[in-house]
Amino acid sequence: MLPLREGQAPLYALGLCLTLAVALLSIFQPPPLQQLDLLLYDMMVAGRAVPPPPSAPVVVGIDEDSLAAYGQWPWPRYRLAQLVRQLRQLGATVVVLDLLMPEADRTAPEVIEHERQRDLGNATAAFPAPAAGDSNSQRLAGTLAAGPSVLAYYLDFSQPGPIAPAAATSPAAPNGTVVLRADGGHGWHMPQAGAVLRSVPVLTAAAGAEGYTNALEDLDGTLRRVPLLLPVAGQERPSLALSALLLTSQDRLLRLGKDGGDFTLYWDRHAIPLDAAGNLLLDYRNASHAFLSARAVLDGKLAPASLRGRIVLIGTWARGLGDWHRTPSGKWLNGLDIHATIIDNVLSDTYIARPDWARGVELTAVLLAGLAGTLMLSQPGYVLSLLAVLAGTGGFYWSARQLLLEAGVHLSPLFPIMALVLITTCLSLLKYGIEARKLHMRTQDLYEAQDEIIFSLSVLAESRDKDTGQHILRTQRYVEILARELATTPAYAHLTPSDIELYAKSAPLHDIGKVGIPDSILQKPGKLTEDEYTIMKTHPLIGAATLARIIVGHGHPEKRHFLNYAREMIEAHHERWDGGGYPHGLRGAAIPLAGRLMALADVYDALISKRVYKRGYSHAEVCAYIAEQSGTHFDPDLVAAFQRRHEDFFRVAQTYADVAPDDDSATAA
Repeated sequence: MLPLREGQAPLYALGLCLTLAVALLSIFQPPPLQQLDLLLYDMMVAGRAVPPPPSAPVVVGIDEDSLAAYGQWPWPRYRLAQLVRQLRQLGATVVVLDLLMPEADRTAPEVIEHERQRDLGNATAAFPAPAAGDSNSQRLAGTLAAGPSVLAYYLDFSQPGPIAPAAATSPAAPNGTVVLRADGGHGWHMPQAGAVLRSVPVLTAAAGAEGYTNALEDLDGTLRRVPLLLPVAGQERPSLALSALLLTSQDRLLRLGKDGGDFTLYWDRHAIPLDAAGNLLLDYRNASHAFLSARAVLDGKLAPASLRGRIVLIGTWARGLGDWHRTPSGKWLNGLDIHATIIDNVLSDTYIARPDWARGVELTAVLLAGLAGTLMLSQPGYVLSLLAVLAGTGGFYWSARQLLLEAGVHLSPLFPIMALVLITTCLSLLKYGIEARKLHMRTQDLYEAQDEIIFSLSVLAESRDKDTGQHILRTQRYVEILARELATTPAYAHLTPSDIELYAKSAPLHDIGKVGIPDSILQKPGKLTEDEYTIMKTHPLIGAATLARIIVGHGHPEKRHFLNYAREMIEAHHERWDGGGYPHGLRGAAIPLAGRLMALADVYDALISKRVYKRGYSHAEVCAYIAEQSGTHFDPDLVAAFQRRHEDFFRVAQTYADVAPDDDSATAA
């Protein structure tokens, strides 16, 4: 096996860890990711549109116009009977009442009389028996019994279930309905309700069937799926919409099976995809269902036979009445429209299926996306890798969306996209970190090489003056100590760590101009003559001129901060605060700071170090001399800084001493 290129091993390791983390998240989906997955589903399903078939259901709503014409809700049940009768005359095949009527009709004459006498304290009128019902309910029951009709009921899951068969008469499914479970019904996990709320017996006995109206909202409150079958009192019962569909056909056999591992409800020629809990994923289509106002029906404004062969759903439509549900598009639909959507999906055989194998495919996509993304982003370069990952992200979303829109199969692209986004982000940051570290190391190597060159040049200059010894190292550290202390004062707070470092790096070059001084002068053991001293005093100008040529030759003199500091230090380190120095006789603050720093450091080292022509002064003597020269030779601010850090100067002198300092130099005064 070939060794990994430098820096790739951490990229591979991080990419694999992120891939496994996303894979685990896809298996154990936390609620926030479930909501994000639902949001992504809503975005993809928005473009799905299929023309409705001619047999689509019709919704008859008791809307504001109807209430204005016929009075407030609830209406007398004789008026509902009139509405049902009118719909039958218009050709409706099945009439569905999405209404719960568990009490007697309070507008019936006998109910009004009973309540009147009860409230006035003379309850002699008998309340209608539930079995027989009031006169209004009897009138509606007679109309329901005259043709195929479905009544609504509600399953209460807030109470512990299941409902005992003996506890109440089970809601009636369409006559002849049989529910079979293939293979013993293994794998189905339908929830059990604890109670059922039905209409009065006179109505349920007259209706051709009953169906529950329960819906299942997701975590975000959006209705995406509804149960088509639920167990009631030990038997699977169809929903309101499915009961209506069963009444339109002679085939009342419902078979629950698993087609290739997918949960499916087979009825007539239809194969309806469900989940293990019996839920159908609703296919909300752009085309709205036909809507009629109840007033238009009661007023006889519709053409004869205009509803022939149609399933008609009746319910409340006015705002404040009925149930309203948010759909994936963000639009709110009445419960009647939800039932109509179910009927429409089945009649047109247009479904959205979430196959049983979807999780496995999504997990495989996560692993493939993670491995491919890791491989791409572990290669050198950014642009091509990033483009490939972005193409993969778009490809997953586009493929999932097309599969949903064209085939009605829902595979979530969330976790493959998440794997690519996470891997792209984290690996790009890690690659940047690795490259930044390599660049830092290369830069550090260059700095070290630069320091070595500077030091070599300094040693070359100092090698001609055999008395200087460790002078270069000592002065460099003196300058650094002094500059750091100076930076703590308000007047010099502008000094940055970078400035201090550059001053320290410049120090070794301060005497580089000595290369231009003849050996006869530079290495003379005795005192120099006046002429020789005049020549010696030219070494700052020689060194400064040399660096000036280097700066100009670089082409970007404004960027050469280090060389500028070094030139200033070389040229000005023999200037005096009182103007009595050389080569320019500068005074006070006109002397560059670099020169003032080196002036004090150079004098301290010259005095404390032993030379062939002089003894080495003690630390106390040097400190006293520097204090005495404050304001004349040296900048007073630098003298004050020196006095605060003089012990550090002495430690440097001891550490890099050519020979041990004399007498009381052994301890700092």
